[in-house]
Amino acid sequence: MRESLSIRAYKPVIQTHSHNFHQVVVPLRGSIQISLNEFDGSIAVGHCVIIQQNVGHSFKAEKQARFLVADLCELPNSAKSLDCPFATVSTAFKSFCLFADIQLSSQTNVVLEDGMITVFKELLSIQDFLPEIDRRISRVLEYIEEDISEDHTLVKLASVASLSVSQFKVLFAKHTQKTLGEYLLMLRMEKARALLINTDTPINIVAESIGYMDQSAFTRRFQSYHGLTPRDYKKR
Repeated sequence: MRESLSIRAYKPVIQTHSHNFHQVVVPLRGSIQISLNEFDGSIAVGHCVIIQQNVGHSFKAEKQARFLVADLCELPNSAKSLDCPFATVSTAFKSFCLFADIQLSSQTNVVLEDGMITVFKELLSIQDFLPEIDRRISRVLEYIEEDISEDHTLVKLASVASLSVSQFKVLFAKHTQKTLGEYLLMLRMEKARALLINTDTPINIVAESIGYMDQSAFTRRFQSYHGLTPRDYKKR
């Protein structure tokens, strides 16, 4: 078979089938209710479902829901070894899927489509998959990623999740395997490194974009996290 990406909608009545290839379904709008093996759940934007070959599954979705579907001959090991087929995906992965939606819906271009499936598979292979998580925590993660430079306090984010601070701390750590501070540091340091390597953004602006008004404090934190100073990264 030829591996492919396509935009699909599903019927609001339950359908059941299997196929002799792997499939990754990424919601672009709305959600899909799906059952496979012993798992059953509703997968919405910011998540995906990974269906391995020859696994029977039942599913339905509202008519207005829309999905990017990848039919694949092979899955990366990280996707094959998940305990649960439902997973959370990164902002970069979501953004690529939205681009694919626009491109696939506007024109046919075999060369570009082959390139997109290559990029999709590469992005899939580097996903730090989180299991399907509590929607309250999903809402918080999306809120954080809208602007990681903000002062994201426990009190503020607990309010976003409609939880007490103590409940939020426990649930956040359970679903991310990190404290809030560790999670924010990871996001900020990875974004800073990407900006330093892939753009010509000055170091002080990189620092401000992730919430550091003091460039010296940013440099110390960056070097502690990555082992090199921001200036060293700029020279690479």
